[in-house]
Amino acid sequence: MGKNQLKQLYKNSVPCRSSCPADTDIPGYLEAIYNNNFNEAYEINFNDNFFPEILGRVCSRPCEDNCRHGENENGESVSICFSKRAAGKYSSSNKVRLKNKQKGTGKNILVIGGGVAGLAASAELKRFGHNVTLYEKHSSLGGMLNQGIPIFRLPRELIEKEIKQITNLGIKVELNKSISSSAEIHKLSEKYDAVICAMGTLKPNILNKVFSDNPNVEDGLDFLLRVNENNNHYVGKNVIVIGGGYTSMDCARTALRLGAKSVRTFYRREQGDLEILPGELEELVNEKGKMIFRARPNKLITEKGKLKYLELAKTQNNIKNGKLEDVPRSKFKIRTDHIILAIGQSQQFSARKSENIFFAGDYKLGATTLINAIGDAKKTAIDVDKYLMKRNVLSERYTLESTNSTKRTLKDNYIPLTDMRLKDLPKRTFTAEVELGYNKLESKKESSRCYLCHYQFAINNDLCVLCDECLLVRPVHECIKELSSKSIDDNGEVSLKKIEPGKSHGIYHGLLYIDPKVCVRCGECEKACPTGAISLAKISKINASA
Repeated sequence: MGKNQLKQLYKNSVPCRSSCPADTDIPGYLEAIYNNNFNEAYEINFNDNFFPEILGRVCSRPCEDNCRHGENENGESVSICFSKRAAGKYSSSNKVRLKNKQKGTGKNILVIGGGVAGLAASAELKRFGHNVTLYEKHSSLGGMLNQGIPIFRLPRELIEKEIKQITNLGIKVELNKSISSSAEIHKLSEKYDAVICAMGTLKPNILNKVFSDNPNVEDGLDFLLRVNENNNHYVGKNVIVIGGGYTSMDCARTALRLGAKSVRTFYRREQGDLEILPGELEELVNEKGKMIFRARPNKLITEKGKLKYLELAKTQNNIKNGKLEDVPRSKFKIRTDHIILAIGQSQQFSARKSENIFFAGDYKLGATTLINAIGDAKKTAIDVDKYLMKRNVLSERYTLESTNSTKRTLKDNYIPLTDMRLKDLPKRTFTAEVELGYNKLESKKESSRCYLCHYQFAINNDLCVLCDECLLVRPVHECIKELSSKSIDDNGEVSLKKIEPGKSHGIYHGLLYIDPKVCVRCGECEKACPTGAISLAKISKINASA
């Protein structure tokens, strides 16, 4: 099988990894957990995304949306995120290794911004052998990890631990170094071989001047920053949060913990348009918060200079063009003394592009997720290395090797999703972590649900005697297909022609094909085959030194 064919086979068979912006070897670390090798699982994650336990709590989980366990009525997707968290919890290694480390190049690179994008880019550049200096305008590294995400979702000692693992690679860190203009960046670019701008998006979007000028209206990131970093825990009695994303959920749940009497969150669109973590809305409601859809803020109502109400309008989609519009005569008002706007943010200033200035993470993409920022930072580091060294520092290789067993059995296919244990509602304080994590047994049980899609069962039709024993034991409809023909082009795309009764040539199928997109890797077909026509191989994707 050629390189392109192997690549396409892997991409088609392992959708979880293909959908991870950081290209995390998901089946590799889930298999390691299943085999009780938590150190290996953690090291796989560290080398691919640098923040295993952090992402195990707050990743947006695009991999789970594409997990094959959630398709074809197979049940629910594997809890990939929470399994990653367990890899960190039960890893006994005190020091993680950075694989594919290159020899020193002597090149000096400045990274501006100490959030996840800046830290990930710095780690990747150290992997490539460069000298890295990291500027951060605050007194500590972490960016939104410290300033935005609440403690009840992400313990601070964990942030400190995983950031230290990166800086210990030999990165020079300079704190309280604020850069506020494009001119400063260009001046720095004359001192360094390359500069990466990873300053995030900290400039809040605004509704209008009336909202911005009112002292009782606060931007969501400003609210979280003063609460999380500045220890200022003021909150109003009747809080309204505006927005439908991660920040709005964090603000609402934080306000409840700080003692707000009521917290209502308004979002102008439908529930399906929310960009939040699975289960967050349910927990907001459990914590006595409210979420109201199809409503947008219209104007403030004050009495004697004090905020008393927020007037809102109900929204709908225009039938003709699909655009959002107000419902006629739908305005209503809600009593409030504190409004928090979580409606997005942008760059504080734009740097001018030049030959040795690069952008990474939110600063380039706009406000996005942690895993997207990490994935983009890795790509930017490769671009910087290519610019400086005129090389392709990492090569993508695919290997196929014979093996005996996946260790999966048919019963593994019917293991239900392992629920996350949660802290009791009365004990949910400002600092108490809500999600308690899997124990060892739970993490191994959950990882055993993974189909291990990097394993491939195949039928040698030269050995097949068309006895149909494999068809009789197949657990999933059409995991084994009856075909009249099959072909694979040079790019690895498989074309199948199924048997059509009354139309196909002959009265019986000419060959059988195990579809890697449907197969659940239980091995029942291999056990049933009397001629040994079915074999198993493991396909691996390796990002190795060129």
